Amino acid sequence: MKRNILKGLTALAGLSLLSACSSDYLDLKPITDISAEQAVETVEAAQLALNGICTAMQCQYQATNLNQFNGEGYVNTLYNDAFGQDVISGLGCAQWGTAFMNFEWSDYRNGIGDLIWMYYYNLVNRANVILDGIDNASGDEALRDMIKAQALTFRAHAYQKLLAYFGPRWEDSNNGETYCIVLRTKAGTDPCPLATMNEVVAQIKSDLDTAIGLYQSCGQERTYKWQPDIAVAYGVYSRLAMLVHDWGTAQSMAHDARQGYTIMDNNTYMAGFYMDNDDFMWESGTEESDIYYWSWGSHFAANGQYVNTWKLGGNAIDMTLYRQLDEKDIRRQLYFTPDKVVGTSTQVNPAKVKEDAFWNPALVNSSTYNDVAGGPTSNKEAVNGAWGLANFAVRYAYNYVNETFKGNIADINNVNFYAYYSVASSGKITVARGVYGVPTVMPFGAQFKFFSYGPYGAGVYNYMRSTEMCLNEAEAAYHNNDKPTALKCLKEVNDKRIPGYAFNSTGEDLLEEIRLCRRIELWGEGHSFTDFKRWKLPLNRVKWVAGDVTSGNWVTDVAEEVPVTANFGWRMVVPSSESDYNSAIDRNQLGYYTTE
Repeated sequence: MKRNILKGLTALAGLSLLSACSSDYLDLKPITDISAEQAVETVEAAQLALNGICTAMQCQYQATNLNQFNGEGYVNTLYNDAFGQDVISGLGCAQWGTAFMNFEWSDYRNGIGDLIWMYYYNLVNRANVILDGIDNASGDEALRDMIKAQALTFRAHAYQKLLAYFGPRWEDSNNGETYCIVLRTKAGTDPCPLATMNEVVAQIKSDLDTAIGLYQSCGQERTYKWQPDIAVAYGVYSRLAMLVHDWGTAQSMAHDARQGYTIMDNNTYMAGFYMDNDDFMWESGTEESDIYYWSWGSHFAANGQYVNTWKLGGNAIDMTLYRQLDEKDIRRQLYFTPDKVVGTSTQVNPAKVKEDAFWNPALVNSSTYNDVAGGPTSNKEAVNGAWGLANFAVRYAYNYVNETFKGNIADINNVNFYAYYSVASSGKITVARGVYGVPTVMPFGAQFKFFSYGPYGAGVYNYMRSTEMCLNEAEAAYHNNDKPTALKCLKEVNDKRIPGYAFNSTGEDLLEEIRLCRRIELWGEGHSFTDFKRWKLPLNRVKWVAGDVTSGNWVTDVAEEVPVTANFGWRMVVPSSESDYNSAIDRNQLGYYTTE
């Protein structure tokens, strides 16, 4: 494992170079692991192939130069969250650099969308292998129908995600006639032209309609939550309908998707998101033997090994979002923000630092993702002999885990790391002039929402949960002029999170309240970029300014505002590695440029 960490550190050293590196791993034609005949000769073989798609959503891809690219969780976090408004990702900023974070993508033929393209077309191709021959597979007919439904759901999921990233906004799509991605419905790499948004949408709907019918008729149930089922199919349908503003379908599908599931209570919400619960509809497995340090938690959980080793922090909340939250909102407890100094004891805050300390350049390292635990001065004697913000930061982290965290501390602890700081070499948490352990990078707004099992960062990563579907239903109902349902769904969530919640408006501010609830409730779960894109709202990343307590907490080299028109409406560029081997593509149809 030590070798893996060292390799990871080597990869980190080249993070800023990734945007300019060749994507030669995509220049090779993708191959099918096994033939369609082998994959679907029997339903038992088809089941193994289906489970292979599930594994492909969480596995080790390529080498460490991709910074432990591991599938769905990585795409959601390093693309959707990092490029959005609400999640400040140290790893994302380091990996993509200023140009990409500012959405300067149109001149790049390789880089920003390559991994998304590779990953989702891998799922598509694997699903197509099954679908090409499943109808002739020998064995139990009901199981065969179930496998077919699941393969169709996988393909629909992959195409819905590709549309969200590479397609235009629906209102900018010329009524769906804009060309966007390649639509492959057969396994292999034969030349395939670009398809319009309408063509892709029609295929996704067809796949899901067929899948839902098969789920209903086959009488089978999935064995594990990392496999799709009818609820997941409804959920993917709802996501698609939200994307194309088909509000009636979005509302009904979201409602159907969440039946039998429960919006998590507050104790579950505060328990680290690494365990299965009745809110999670679709999730990854937890076997650490599968990918070890390539796990999502190793990179992004508050106690992740690379969070400690790479000194980038496990993501932070945008202060613009945080300031909009109700003071009684329990979700505020999950983030290390200036208000946390209020009412703290001298044991936690011995220097009695004030809220303005978060904008003190002597206490905050603005060159390292606004690190509040590693300011330029001594961690022990920060200013005028006071122990300073670093001391408060590590004490708060210790206190949070031991007093606020609702998960099992034994799950998340490890002698090599403890939340955002290391323990002493003896393996014990020690106090040295009031400082617990050794501070690592704890960014301004550091999150305590996500934890993982030690030492490898294993744990459940949720792909879909019923609360998302509840909020889909709320937003769609609002646009569908069903304001009572919209308000009811909103209250299903916020009544749990905000004591005495009393919002009752059905005007336009209802939509804003639904969006705000969605942004904080689903924070860090892979929705920010695509939500803001479909809402057609600009990003306003307010940067940290020394001494200005009204400023934000974004790093200074990231744009303060990204307009809705950036890069042709936030469309990621189809990789040249696709058109290099796919002779049927006419890149001029894409509309972002007219020459090769």
